[in-house]
Amino acid sequence: MAVTLAEAKLNAQTDYDPMVIDEFRKESAMLDSLVFDQAVNPSGGGATLTYGYRRQATQATADTRAINSEYTPGNVTSTPVSVNLAVMGGSFEVDRVLSTVGPAASGAVTYNLNQKIKATTTRFSDEVINGNVAADANGFDGLNKALFGSSTEYGASAVTDWSALDTTEKRLAALDSMDSFLSLLDGTPTLLLGNSKALGKIRSIVRGTGMYVRNPVDGLLGANGRPISREEYGGIVFADMGEKAGSTNLIIPVRKQLSLVPTVTAGSGNITFKLNGVTVTLAYNANAAAWQAAIDAVLPGGTVSGSTSATLVAYPVGTVATITDGVGVSARSASGLTDIYAVRIGLDGFHGVTTIGGQLVQTWLPDFSTAGAVKKGEVELGPVAVALKATKAAAVFRAIKVQ
Repeated sequence: MAVTLAEAKLNAQTDYDPMVIDEFRKESAMLDSLVFDQAVNPSGGGATLTYGYRRQATQATADTRAINSEYTPGNVTSTPVSVNLAVMGGSFEVDRVLSTVGPAASGAVTYNLNQKIKATTTRFSDEVINGNVAADANGFDGLNKALFGSSTEYGASAVTDWSALDTTEKRLAALDSMDSFLSLLDGTPTLLLGNSKALGKIRSIVRGTGMYVRNPVDGLLGANGRPISREEYGGIVFADMGEKAGSTNLIIPVRKQLSLVPTVTAGSGNITFKLNGVTVTLAYNANAAAWQAAIDAVLPGGTVSGSTSATLVAYPVGTVATITDGVGVSARSASGLTDIYAVRIGLDGFHGVTTIGGQLVQTWLPDFSTAGAVKKGEVELGPVAVALKATKAAAVFRAIKVQ
């Protein structure tokens, strides 16, 4: 059985859970749109929180045939994938004195509760994009890792410049590249996932097409009593992924493109440099595959191009290379690059996963009726994860220059 957050609140177990679920929906267009497959049985004390599936890699083909002859077999290929469900959230503490001082009684709890909801939402969004179980065994793999090197990774080998969309010609060229990117999917995407800078550029590109609208979300009201609305382009909802929990760093970063070019042209020897403080060594005449393997061992998820040079396109801000021996590598960089993701939500495409019969969102409010000066409250989302059933149900547009 599949469920959305809007449907999950109908089965809430407490009076305040529907309010909390609605706050999650307001904070994230992505989380509000996602469908969760209730498929994992948490038996054995949570030891089996794993969702296994097959990811379709190629599409079915069809052909003509001559009479009295057979079709050439063409099988659809898929790969087995598994994902472990993750639990995320946080706790807060409120002194009982604050619970008895007029309007502050509920204000302190409400404020902390809303902040934890916001942080948990962004933590989930961060996992959806940047999740990597090699770095955090308690999380799950995200789209950046799943789409790296896939047939729906677009623009990885060059920079697409949207930094100055100040003419009609530039906006039309950008719209063409957007259309080419979206055509990689196996249907109309549900969401465009980006940061505020990238979505601002898309807004500028599509505003003049007549397909850009803002639509209210049924049943969701903001702090001013007005309906929460979502931006859409041709039925595709914009989802600003925001900032990482507890920081001002963007979930989908604006980063640098770093090029490392070997200067040795003859002889033998190794090239040694530091990437994010880790020493990387490879042969002076290494090809792109060797660069890719060496760099991925330190910082996976980027794109390397070139024959005897490396262009790091898909790495976050802060990625730095330092020459350690002074004889092997020269470095140059271009800044202001980011990515945009597109997903088609559906149980045959990109969707969420949760447990059978479980509650997607749970809340524990401070209990001021018992002894103890400081009381704890908690907000929790999960167990949850995401699944990409078909490679062509998601795509990423790499290396867009937005500033």
